Amino acid sequence: MHKEKYDVVIDVLQKHHDKLWDMTKGSMEWGIMDQIRLRQMEELKDAMAVWEQYKLEEDDEQTN
Repeated sequence: MHKEKYDVVIDVLQKHHDKLWDMTKGSMEWGIMDQIRLRQMEELKDAMAVWEQYKLEEDDEQTN
């Protein structure tokens, strides 16, 4: 069984994503600020994916 390690970068990015979502999800009608938050949430998800790929490549280099 593969056990996930705690990753501070992912944790911080996910917390920021979640805060933006909490601010947005209560809106009855989405305005420009909600659109900005949604865009920022996508950027945070992209950043997490880039970081995870980097960590995978780093792990591969260490095992070779």
